Amino acid sequence: MNGLITIDDGLDVYQSGEGTPLLLFPYPHASTLRPMGEDKLAALLVGLGYRVITFDPPGAYRSTRPMQGDMAEMLVSAEEALEVGGVQPPVNVVGHSMGGLCALGLAMAKSELVERLVLVGACSGFPAVFRWSTPHNWRPWMDGEWWQCLWLGTRQMIGQGNLAVHKKLDNLVEKASFVDPQYVEGWDIKPDDHNQPAPPRAHWLQSVRKVEYRSRLGEVRAQTLLCVGRYDPQTPLPCSQELKAGIPYSRLVIFEKSGHSPFIEEPEQFLQELTRFFRGKNTATN
Repeated sequence: MNGLITIDDGLDVYQSGEGTPLLLFPYPHASTLRPMGEDKLAALLVGLGYRVITFDPPGAYRSTRPMQGDMAEMLVSAEEALEVGGVQPPVNVVGHSMGGLCALGLAMAKSELVERLVLVGACSGFPAVFRWSTPHNWRPWMDGEWWQCLWLGTRQMIGQGNLAVHKKLDNLVEKASFVDPQYVEGWDIKPDDHNQPAPPRAHWLQSVRKVEYRSRLGEVRAQTLLCVGRYDPQTPLPCSQELKAGIPYSRLVIFEKSGHSPFIEEPEQFLQELTRFFRGKNTATN
């Protein structure tokens, strides 16, 4: 997807499409094959008629700003991206997975910036991930890939990973995250990856352990659409049900044929739900 790319004090900002501006949170971790500004979710939102604004987190892709790797950095970067885009808040905000957690953080910390909020495969924080997510919800305990995920994930969490560990873990999670295997994309693991450090933003896994919004969900004032795949192993249905119970003006949509990315596996229904939500006068329920 082509778009205007602007570097502002080391922060890379993408702008694509025309129409009403929309902030799309990028993934704060290193488990991505491409920048969010070039990803499928951004392309779908542009196709829906929005001017999509997003950014590369510090230390990722084109952003040369030194990385801090915490939630505060992501929220400040989002505000800067809106300023670079010339956007007058409030603005619609969309986030998927850990990008959704960041979008949730913005909706609480800077409620005046967020008009409507869309959280796709999101959660209230790392404790929710620990309670219900990969690998707990994903494979029978006798499955070898279950144990591989647990072992590799533990190594990453305690800072003992390398580039090979990072890629192997991502590939296992990616494989489990789709109902239809045709959508699976994986890293190419090279022989020397065992001697290379994990990407800098892989440290997000350590930082995110401190993030817990469950007790603060009532602070979200924006109307909120929650989207989750029925077979999501990373942020399974209980994660979204917890969000629904805590966010005052929210609606939950379950995609019955999807894993972690319903915008890829069920794009038509996903776009229909977003259109209904953004154009409706009051589609969320208290």
